[in-house]
Amino acid sequence: MAVMSSVRSFIGIAKEATKGTPVAATDYLLVSKDSVKPADIIDPLYDNGLRGSNVVNYNYIQGRTRSTFDFGGAVFADQIGYPLAGLLGSVATTGASAPFTHTISLKNSLAAAADDQPISYTLTDFYAAAVRQYPGCQFSDFTLSFNADGMLEFDTKSTGWESATTTAPTPTFSTLLPTPVWVGTVSIGGSAVSTAVEGSISMKRNVTPIYGISNTQNPFSVYLGPVEVTGSFKFIMENDTELTRFLNNTQPAIVLNWAQGAGASATQIQATITKGAYTAAVIERGDDYVSVSVELNGQGNATDAGATGGFAPIKWVLQNAKASGTYA
Repeated sequence: MAVMSSVRSFIGIAKEATKGTPVAATDYLLVSKDSVKPADIIDPLYDNGLRGSNVVNYNYIQGRTRSTFDFGGAVFADQIGYPLAGLLGSVATTGASAPFTHTISLKNSLAAAADDQPISYTLTDFYAAAVRQYPGCQFSDFTLSFNADGMLEFDTKSTGWESATTTAPTPTFSTLLPTPVWVGTVSIGGSAVSTAVEGSISMKRNVTPIYGISNTQNPFSVYLGPVEVTGSFKFIMENDTELTRFLNNTQPAIVLNWAQGAGASATQIQATITKGAYTAAVIERGDDYVSVSVELNGQGNATDAGATGGFAPIKWVLQNAKASGTYA
């Protein structure tokens, strides 16, 4: 048997029509090697019935199953929409041709018996030795990280059904380049800010595999709870502006925008937190210059809500060549 090279791996993704029913990959994600961490989880059950011996367990029985699939890497403007849509759920796409504009926000519903859960995906893992599908994956955690000197980066986590082997697909990969942080702009309180040097935005939803008694080890559903948005920024401290926003509870609108290219090749990744509450601010002197680091919490508001209405703490706008129906 040959030893398999880890860099031969690739990851596929496809949206599901029925949660937990696997679908062949329709797109392929460009992720970093060290970030890919798929895992099948089987809860243990033990027979520890007394048998007159100094033994705790006599038999091991497999209990309920589920999987987790984490990955991340540099941000590509046409691929980041999958975890964003998978976590938030509401996608509205406009445009008759490239570039298309995708507005992604929180899926809500005030209708009785309506399903307000985001779409699920099948993730396909080609790891050279074999290929496995992870169906029913729901994205529950997403972090966008930025440092003025590097690439825009992300990491995300999902939970789904137990994996199964499948046939190897033939991948096709994005031709876009990853996004450098320096092409971005930052606006706070309606004014451009050039002093931000690093930061992150995180979205998190509690994820719960729900099990029913129906002659299967897999979940009845993988359920996402409400979303919370947090973040952090480090600013060159030329004045007290960001510190004062914290002290006065200003809760400014924060817009991060990475846009490049023109015409059909134009791309954009924009995050808007219209009600960004600063929850901490610390003056720091670890560098040769004085800086201030702030923590924020995105508050639900109607402005950031998507096509399904209600309230949301964040809204994303992507621009790329992906047509309507790609992400959800």
